[in-house]
Amino acid sequence: MLDKLFTTLTSGNKWVEKASHINAVFSNPNNDCIIRERFYYLFDTGLATAFIIIRATELGLVAHPVAGYNEEKAKKILDLPEEMRLITLVIIGKHSKEINPLLSELMKLGEKSRSPRIPLEKFSYINEYKS
Repeated sequence: MLDKLFTTLTSGNKWVEKASHINAVFSNPNNDCIIRERFYYLFDTGLATAFIIIRATELGLVAHPVAGYNEEKAKKILDLPEEMRLITLVIIGKHSKEINPLLSELMKLGEKSRSPRIPLEKFSYINEYKS
């Protein structure tokens, strides 16, 4: 199954072929509430994805969600019904002492140290939005 899913990846995600596990996160939009333009299934699958990543980390593994894949092709491989949305693939594997040469230069930097975070004051507001 992994080899089949690898064929759905974009060229920038060829590093995934070293992974030992892929979790497909999918949902039926109609199984959750939709209020005007708010699709709550995306919120719920986002939470589920976060917990998959947390649990993998607790187990000493590396987990990384990707968007670089062909959704329709992956859905066919996974035999998912048409009404399902494949939200992300969570790539899970073991830590490696060697940095995968297939990673982009930016990805390699991220492997060496945590990327800088935006200060909380830049995106969190009290009472009003301030640009």
